[in-house]
Amino acid sequence: MAIGLKDTISLMQAMERIKPPATLLVDTFFPQVPTPAITSKIAVEYRKGGRRLAPFVVEGGHGINTARTGSTVDIYEPPMVAPRRTVRPEDIEQRGFGETIYSTKTPAQRATEIQANDLAEMQAMILNRKNQMAAEILTTGAYTIKGYADDGTTVKTAKVTFDWNQKITPTTTWDQANASIYSDLKNASSLIQENAGVVPTVAIVGKNVADYMLGNDQIMKWLAVPSNTNLSLMSIQPRIESPQVARIGLIQSLNLEVYSYMETYTDDGGHTVPFLGADDVIIGIPGRGRQLHGAVTLINDTESGFETYSGLYVPQYAASKNANTMSLTVYSRFLLAPEFIDDWAYIKAK
Repeated sequence: MAIGLKDTISLMQAMERIKPPATLLVDTFFPQVPTPAITSKIAVEYRKGGRRLAPFVVEGGHGINTARTGSTVDIYEPPMVAPRRTVRPEDIEQRGFGETIYSTKTPAQRATEIQANDLAEMQAMILNRKNQMAAEILTTGAYTIKGYADDGTTVKTAKVTFDWNQKITPTTTWDQANASIYSDLKNASSLIQENAGVVPTVAIVGKNVADYMLGNDQIMKWLAVPSNTNLSLMSIQPRIESPQVARIGLIQSLNLEVYSYMETYTDDGGHTVPFLGADDVIIGIPGRGRQLHGAVTLINDTESGFETYSGLYVPQYAASKNANTMSLTVYSRFLLAPEFIDDWAYIKAK
């Protein structure tokens, strides 16, 4: 079925069929995607785990009223991202990348192909922004939004803060051979279990941490003697799982899978930056965080008024006779939010 590249609803449907790239931090800790809001504002609700005891009553006594575990609700207007790609006459008059010199494609066909590729690439840009947001929330408990005004240079900032304080500082940095890496991971796991009531099963670490673990005196002492006791503690067997993701091993005694994450992105200043710092360690409960989306209001396709669109991605086509260009812009309003604020802990290894 042909895609209507000039119709917003058709473009939204087309984007739903694009297979998104993997984003490890979002996919692991913020995979839930509720139905997008119908307004630009969303309610961000999160709570702490409850470990209260049920009250006893005497024989023949009535039930005792107990308060429900409270939650925190904040109303936000999620920041909007809007990457844009423009097609000019020179883009479609010459042979495209990978196109043979004998190609019979028309300029119109090239324009359609270019815009289809642009949609996929702009979706990847938005997912990279989500992944960067996830990294900042998981390491700081907050996210700073830096938005650009229409002039492209004026920056406006805002900050979303969650009531999170599970940051652990090792007594000995992990680059030291005598560091207590296992004890630090065990303490982080215990902290999450105590506050959330669930066992964390995933640790995602920066690129240096695997070397720290393999150079650690205590860990190497256990691994050097393959007794039943030592093998039941952990199995360290690094292997590449996917580009920029390696499985370091399983710490059986903590039921903890450890992965090294080395993916990078290009920041607003044009610098290549890792999503996760080289010495960062995130240990947590996977699968419970949410991706919240707000509605986007745009001029409608007939340019007769405004229309509000509720979706993860809202592409809009525009053409300018004066500039002799066509453009596609993909709008998205989103904010990541934990379900339970005690679901993860952060260790700065060095």
